[in-house]
Amino acid sequence: MAGLTGAMIVLPQGVAFATIAGLPPQFGLYAAMVPAIIAALFGSSWHLVSGPTTAISIAIFAALHSLAEPGSGEYIQLVLTLTFLVGLYQLILGLARMGALVNFISHTVVIGFTAGAAVLIAGSQIKNFTGIPIPRGTPFYETLHQLVVQFAAINPFVLGIGALTLVTGLLARRFVPKFPYMIAAMIVSSVVAAGLNIFFGGEAITGIKTVGALPAGLPPLSLPDFSIDALKQTAMPALVITLLALTEAVSISRSIASKTEQRIDGNQEFVGQGLSNLVGSFFSGYASSGSFNRSGVNFEAGARTPLATVFAAVFLVIILLLVAPLAAYLPTAAMAGILFLVAWGLIDFHHIKAIWQTCKPEAIILWVTLGGTLINLEMGIFAGVLLSLIMYLYRTSRPEIVPVVPAGQEGAAACQITEAKGHPECPQMRFVRLNGSIYFGAVDHIQGALQQIDTDNLQHKTVVIYAPAINFIDVAGAEMLAQEARRRRRMGGGLYFYALRDSIHRFLRQGEYLKDIGEGGFFPRGSNVAGAVYWTLDPDICRSCKTRIFKECHGNVLPDGHRRLRLMLATDGNAHSVAPRSLAIALAQRMGVTLDVMTMVQPGAEPERAQLRLSLVHDEAAHLAVPCNDLIVEGVDPIRAVIHAATQADTQILVIGRTPPKGLTDRWVGAHAARLIDEAPCPVLVCPHGHGLWQRHILVGYDANPSAITVLELAATLARATGVPMTLATVVKAGSPSAAALTQMTQDAAAELRAEGVSVEVRILHGAPANALATLAREIGADLIILGKRHGGLNRLLPNSPTDRLIGLAEWPVLIAKSGRSLADGGRGQKAALCV
Repeated sequence: MAGLTGAMIVLPQGVAFATIAGLPPQFGLYAAMVPAIIAALFGSSWHLVSGPTTAISIAIFAALHSLAEPGSGEYIQLVLTLTFLVGLYQLILGLARMGALVNFISHTVVIGFTAGAAVLIAGSQIKNFTGIPIPRGTPFYETLHQLVVQFAAINPFVLGIGALTLVTGLLARRFVPKFPYMIAAMIVSSVVAAGLNIFFGGEAITGIKTVGALPAGLPPLSLPDFSIDALKQTAMPALVITLLALTEAVSISRSIASKTEQRIDGNQEFVGQGLSNLVGSFFSGYASSGSFNRSGVNFEAGARTPLATVFAAVFLVIILLLVAPLAAYLPTAAMAGILFLVAWGLIDFHHIKAIWQTCKPEAIILWVTLGGTLINLEMGIFAGVLLSLIMYLYRTSRPEIVPVVPAGQEGAAACQITEAKGHPECPQMRFVRLNGSIYFGAVDHIQGALQQIDTDNLQHKTVVIYAPAINFIDVAGAEMLAQEARRRRRMGGGLYFYALRDSIHRFLRQGEYLKDIGEGGFFPRGSNVAGAVYWTLDPDICRSCKTRIFKECHGNVLPDGHRRLRLMLATDGNAHSVAPRSLAIALAQRMGVTLDVMTMVQPGAEPERAQLRLSLVHDEAAHLAVPCNDLIVEGVDPIRAVIHAATQADTQILVIGRTPPKGLTDRWVGAHAARLIDEAPCPVLVCPHGHGLWQRHILVGYDANPSAITVLELAATLARATGVPMTLATVVKAGSPSAAALTQMTQDAAAELRAEGVSVEVRILHGAPANALATLAREIGADLIILGKRHGGLNRLLPNSPTDRLIGLAEWPVLIAKSGRSLADGGRGQKAALCV
């Protein structure tokens, strides 16, 4: 059934296509016999049906009509020679396994060329459709001119037959889709034309000419012209038709194979097409290729093997023997109408509209190809291919470089990224996704884009390239990357790659480019590139950074190994808040950190009073350019409110004031301060009235209790930030067995601090701890005392304890560090402001 259906379809198409090619009608049928059988047997597709096609027919006519009279013996010889060369080219390409060559002819070029060919087909049939005498081979634009000039000479009989063919074909395709509409149109127009000729007295009166009877029989043997002149004349056109024919055949094969899940071997298809044209040139066939219409019908009719195509060719021979004499009644005007229908069907309006709406560069390629085809068919397709390659090279030479960030921010997996637009970015490290290969044509664009990163932001000294989309890097690209890596190292940053292909990494290693880029500059998929590169960043910028998009940013260690400080000021706006306010702002400015400012409001109270207290801090902080983060907490117990805010903000130093005792029964340190020192989750810095940021000397009370580590960390951090020398003091009992050990521990601690760049001296004291430390503080001019305290439980601040007495003297700020809470213990997450 599939073979018979295919034979019925190819009969009118073969006659029409041969007419387009300037050949006698039977040559279109010959091209659908032997060549179709050879292509089916030696190709790779189960359903591809080869034979004459519109595009190749118009290409043959455009290439050869100026060399010989179409339809003449000389013209036929040139067509056979061209067909032989097309087959030879195709066979060579197939044996050389160059099946990928057709990929360079884009779909847009094919659409544009086919549309242009359709216009040429319609233009070539205007004379047969209207009866106007126009010389064969007249250019398209001249054909239109002649139509206008000779409009009055249009033959109404011829025009009527042509129009009848168009209408009949359209109606048959709509209402009788299972019957070949071309055959229906031919039958109706032939009957009507015969009637008109009889009624009006013959062809001489009506002007309705017929195609003439077709020779009935098998394709005759033929011999191409192998003369040097013939080969020269057809060599270049044969190359164009080779590429066009292969593009058609492979595209149609793959299109049908996508429905059958068959794997198409492009090289084998080249061989099959080449052999079909080579053999066909000796059996009166002209250049053939895959036909989309006949291949589609072959598939829909249930064909399962290439034998369906073989049977179609056999049936075509039988049908030709039966209907060949009837061609004597087929009007040339009817053939023109059929070709108008064919031409209309060739124009892919859907894809032309889609290309125009979606991609203007592709639309330019389409119109250049279409327009070039109308002027010169060979140059049209070459212009389209060349322009599409130029467009491709231009696009690949400017690969998309998109800034990205880790998708989930805090601690997100490194492989999860999102575009940076609308998201915070690291001020020092720029992540970019490079969508394209790094080759000589793209080097200038990529290098300019990488350099523009630090031009826009001088702090972006480090660049991490998200590289899964980089397919290859050539020598020029590798040289550029090595140069960029050297440049960024001189700036104090680096160039890193994430998820780069192993093959590219091997190439860079073999070329010794890793010497410049660095062995540690490559991170496999799933690794924490941000965590590794974090330690190369500038700690001064990290210290004041508020973005903190990486997990490491929420830890308490800066890239240089020093501790990060999170500072909070608790204020109620009274007179005793002035000194701690100034100290906290000055310390935040020195440390380069944001100052959290906390205040409490009673439930239901007006928020304006809280805003007023906060504005006092903001005004003073603005002079030192210190950023503030407000935390307003509703509550009735100020101590609980402060503790809650400090816990939520992950505070590491809480700065508070001190209300002097009002009577003999009050604690030296003050009742509120004592509770905060006992219950706060962090070290507490108590600043008495009239004092500010230390500028002369820091006195550290050191003993063997568990808070000693925290004491040393705090002391080292504050001493480095303010540049103030430190004295490490230990109070021992004379003659105590532990005195020597404690003295040695103090000396060892001082040595570690000196190794970290802190200026420190050691003093061993005797006597009551509070009195000894107070005396030493006055002696060395200390303006900050740091003491340790065990945290929680029974270890509360007792009345008249050394800490209570030193704070109560109100001669200096006192910082109380707690055991179990060091600067390295924070980092539970990003700070959150509480606005209740």
